[in-house]
Amino acid sequence: MNPKYKKIYTCTPVAFHANKWFFIRDTGLITRTLQAMGVESKVIMPLPYYEDDSRDSLIRTEYAHLSSTEWWKSLQIDALVLYSWGAPRYRKIAKAIRQAGIKLIIHVDTSGNFRPTFPPGTPLFRKIFTHLRIRLQDILRSKHLSYADVLTMSEPVAKVISSRLFYGKFIEEKCYPMPCPVAAHFNYEGQTKETRILAVGRWDDAVKRPQMLMDTLSHFYQLGGCAETMICGPYGDDMKAWYHALPEETKKKITIKGPTDNTELRDLYCRSQIVICTSVSEGTHIVSAEALCCGCSVVVSNRPRPLRNVLWYTCKNSGTISEEDTPLSLAKALQHELSLWKNGERNPHFIADTWQPCFRIDKAFNNILK
Repeated sequence: MNPKYKKIYTCTPVAFHANKWFFIRDTGLITRTLQAMGVESKVIMPLPYYEDDSRDSLIRTEYAHLSSTEWWKSLQIDALVLYSWGAPRYRKIAKAIRQAGIKLIIHVDTSGNFRPTFPPGTPLFRKIFTHLRIRLQDILRSKHLSYADVLTMSEPVAKVISSRLFYGKFIEEKCYPMPCPVAAHFNYEGQTKETRILAVGRWDDAVKRPQMLMDTLSHFYQLGGCAETMICGPYGDDMKAWYHALPEETKKKITIKGPTDNTELRDLYCRSQIVICTSVSEGTHIVSAEALCCGCSVVVSNRPRPLRNVLWYTCKNSGTISEEDTPLSLAKALQHELSLWKNGERNPHFIADTWQPCFRIDKAFNNILK
């Protein structure tokens, strides 16, 4: 860590609960990791306080103070991580931080999918109005991002944004490829990789497409798939009914574990080969990021815009993208990826070493602050 930076705070301009769950991801995780590295760090968020807040690492203030240069100067900090998602509405906050002489890192947690898709029959006036609104947002977003000393986002998102009108090459020039923060304990230490597929997510949430997962696994085992599958996370009655209706031989290969502790999840990543993403869309998909740091490869459905980051995670011999966005195609992608593991064409040490500098906060910040 650069000795110049003794006080690095983080800011989320939304009044989330600062409870134990908050501090295992996003700005909460960044703050805890910086503290473990010997740096003074706190999270800044707007009021109000909540009963479950961890107040020892938290500053809450009036929202208006976040746009005040003098208020930021009063903190006497060296650098700040602003979790703004690149949203134009936070540009005044970024400007105030920069004018206060604080080194500013803006984190852009997005897939870069800022362009709408119009359903058939959308009136022309609505299309025109939407495009004008997006152009205005682009201008304001570009201004917002220009205040940063460093932008953290994925490489493909940086390329997409910098290629658009109203943005400049400064996007790529300031970019450090950190799509999302991952805790330091997600670390591969040579554990034996078992022939296992992990599906981790909120399987009671339609965005994760639980039906897509169920249909994919049904096809996978009908095609003769021999890997074990473990499903982690909350799930609904539909998944329970699907599991009970499966052939007995298939049931033996699938475990629906339900909600899983963070530490136990790390052990599962380290001892599994593949993590699967079936989502409709994802900004950065922290599950895939954690799994890559633990030497897993990623299998993802082919949705180029909504899953831009997750598709990128498969590069560098780290996964497979299905040919089509269908359960059968995704099942075949699982088969293909498992064959690569079987043939020695996937190396968990290489995968972990490749992606940890991109995701792990301790490694990323040592590089950023140089």
